[in-house]
Amino acid sequence: MAGDLQPLFSALSPARKRLIAVAIVAGGVTIGSQVRNLVRQAQSEQRALCAEVEASRGYGSSRRTVRIAVDKRFLRRLTRILSICVPSPWSKEALLILAQGCLLVSRTLLTDYISRVEGYCGSTLVSQQFSKFWRALMAFAAIGVPAAVVNSSLKYMQKQIELSFQQRLTTFLHAQYCSNRAYYAASTLGGLTHADQRITEDVEKFAASISDLYAHTFKPLLDVVLFTRSLSRTMGYRGQFALYAYYVAVAYLLRAISPPLAAMTAQEAALSGAFRAAHQRLVTCSEEVAFNDPPAGAAEQLILNQHLRRLTRYTGLSALQRGIQQVADGYFVKYFASVTALLVYAAPIYLKDPAARGSQGELTRDYIRSMRLLQNTSRGVGDLILIYKRVTALASHTSRVSELLEQVARLVGEDAEHRELFRKNVSVNHFLGLSEPYHAPGEPVGAYEPPPPPKRSLGPTLRFHRVALDSPDGTPLIRELTFEVEQGKSVLLMGPNGCGKSSLFRVLAGLWPLQAGEITTPEKGKVFYLSQRPYLVTGTLRDQILYPNPPRSVWRGATSSEHTHFADVSGGSVPPSPSSELDSALEGCLRAVELEYLLVRHGWEAVQNWNEILSGGEKQRLAMARLLYHRPQYAVLDECTSAVSADGELRLYGECIRAGVTFLSIAHRPALKRFHSTVIHFDANVSKTGRGWWSETLEESATPATASSAPPGLLSGGGSGGAATGGGSSQAGSVVGSRRGSQATGN
Repeated sequence: MAGDLQPLFSALSPARKRLIAVAIVAGGVTIGSQVRNLVRQAQSEQRALCAEVEASRGYGSSRRTVRIAVDKRFLRRLTRILSICVPSPWSKEALLILAQGCLLVSRTLLTDYISRVEGYCGSTLVSQQFSKFWRALMAFAAIGVPAAVVNSSLKYMQKQIELSFQQRLTTFLHAQYCSNRAYYAASTLGGLTHADQRITEDVEKFAASISDLYAHTFKPLLDVVLFTRSLSRTMGYRGQFALYAYYVAVAYLLRAISPPLAAMTAQEAALSGAFRAAHQRLVTCSEEVAFNDPPAGAAEQLILNQHLRRLTRYTGLSALQRGIQQVADGYFVKYFASVTALLVYAAPIYLKDPAARGSQGELTRDYIRSMRLLQNTSRGVGDLILIYKRVTALASHTSRVSELLEQVARLVGEDAEHRELFRKNVSVNHFLGLSEPYHAPGEPVGAYEPPPPPKRSLGPTLRFHRVALDSPDGTPLIRELTFEVEQGKSVLLMGPNGCGKSSLFRVLAGLWPLQAGEITTPEKGKVFYLSQRPYLVTGTLRDQILYPNPPRSVWRGATSSEHTHFADVSGGSVPPSPSSELDSALEGCLRAVELEYLLVRHGWEAVQNWNEILSGGEKQRLAMARLLYHRPQYAVLDECTSAVSADGELRLYGECIRAGVTFLSIAHRPALKRFHSTVIHFDANVSKTGRGWWSETLEESATPATASSAPPGLLSGGGSGGAATGGGSSQAGSVVGSRRGSQATGN
């Protein structure tokens, strides 16, 4: 078609030719202006989408947008991350990087040699020296073997570097994330959003990006240096420098018109994390949603579709900008660069005297070799020019991983109660102090004595002294709470929902900060907590009872340093070694909670999805079997038998008494009073009583084993002596209501 148009164009007058040229230039300017407006509209829409997402998270317009750029801050962050990935010059990662560097040098040298062989083959073929051509062809075939090995090894080595970086960085994050209850502060206290995505996907993307950047930086630079030297024999240095000047100008041009690639990559990752979090939230709350479906299912569909639309629209706009950018990249770096390279190569030959140009065979040899080297040089320079894309993508991944490291380090560096995080994200009033009790208008106000400052200490018993507690919204719940859980004399907490029972347990465990008063607890390992929703670890039936010891398969695969770390944090204890005595003891625990049929059904070694195959009552019984195995001095039980039948609940408490465990329990069934010495009633009425609680002492029984009140099965196998172990005689009997402290207030 070009040949058909050429005669028509030649027949035009000069004026019409000028008019066509002006029209083409004007059309190009118009198209360029439209493309620029299209890019601006896409970026404006992306900013609107980001603002909508931030507003939906509750940040509003006050949240400061962090600019992601290749600057000193990026270099500091990258240096810190690389110091984690490559801890020393003699580490495995450093040796992998060195090995890949050697492979890259080998590949460049092989490419240079292959270009000479190709040129020699072309020269002998054109000059019809077939014997030399066949020898050169055999050499070409032979050199292809090491070249193929080197090329494959480069890809393998790059993947090994990526995996090593990912393992090193993720292991470092795991060590911090699982320290100082940072995982709890991240998820429950709002200390870190989308922690799962950041630790898995973001770290993986960073490792892939940095390993890819090394291969696409070192090799192109090496190609340019070595091939420039080889080309100097046929082209000289002047023509090559002219070609490099063109690339420098193109690099500045492309950098100037490049969209914000780093910010787009980071925002796409954030939108992807939000979309996945929405699905995860539906999985977690599926039962609550299903209760109100319809129309709850349709409402969740709208929420998921909104996240999907944001993600796809933002990604589509990013793809549009990248596509426009790639048009300029492809033309200036690939096609027009080839035109410039041919011009640089042909100009000296064209300007040379025809007699000095050499024979046809020599010209063919030099052309083939030079074009091969020029192609590789142009590709190398093009890779170096386009490296800004990889660097900006790396900057986005570096930003997210660095923020992850900084936020996890902040959580680890906080106090054990994460008081500041609780104040910011949990407490509505953003205040850790206590509110004064509410008094109705006209009601006389007595003297208000401020509670003592918060203090935690270690001691032989569980003890609360003048503890005060407010709900996160600032509502006073408890004042002057004082009682002690002596060994063998369990205490039961009762009261309506929202009165502070579970909040008190969170404060006791250190999950929430102590606001006022003093709490004394035994040392680690002597207090065991069971919640209403038992946690079942991934593993065998044996692993469920041994938890919080790690599953046996995990312990076997752990390193010696990991064994040492676990022993340090667990007070020197390690998981028990497999033995028939251990299995016999675990079987006794299952029998005590009436779950021996699980052993018959699944055995000790089968790995099951226990959360799926066990009912709520079976999960709570299994958690009680765990408690019976560990036999702590104290057990803090937060409605841990609420899904068990009333008779089964009595048996479970009786078995724990035989094991010598003393409870601090939350429960609603009055029948459980017989296993406790004292009941603390929470009434959520600080404004009237001034304290929000009152105590009830249970009269001790004259008989040692609560035989008159417990069902016959409760005492089977243990006898009265077993029930008396651990203070069982002091925890049973009839109830005598005797209020202390605040009962005179008419509560």
